[in-house]
Amino acid sequence: MIRAQDRDWHRLAGPFSRSVEIASQKTGLSPMLLAAVVYVESRGQAKAVSSAGAIGPMQLMPATALRVLHVNPWQIQQNILGGAEFLQHLLRQFHGNLTLALEAYNAGPTRVSMGEPLPPSAMIYAETVEARLRWAKAGIKALPIQVRATS
Repeated sequence: MIRAQDRDWHRLAGPFSRSVEIASQKTGLSPMLLAAVVYVESRGQAKAVSSAGAIGPMQLMPATALRVLHVNPWQIQQNILGGAEFLQHLLRQFHGNLTLALEAYNAGPTRVSMGEPLPPSAMIYAETVEARLRWAKAGIKALPIQVRATS
């Protein structure tokens, strides 16, 4: 029997559940965390492309994917694994601080490590991923709405 938490992260990961599971096993990151990132980044769209040019389920920038992560960002499994490895690196860089790692995933690690002001979208992104992660851990049936920044 599948545990409720497993069903919930599978629901977040959508068609990428198996790829998320493989990336989780290879990096040691929680499949719930990776599924939350996939959900927030692409809403389950394999061919998602952002206005900045980031692509795929984990919204990798093609140059970063190819030159730094050494993955093909157009191949789903490599995209998810590359994103997971990058997030794992960021978690190490920011001493396990998930919020900082997520902000860096969104806005870039240099901005976060230098203490530069982040765009509100990076903070909202981190809050939204963390909300999805809490949802999956709690086994809540409905997806939470988008987290809004407060003034």
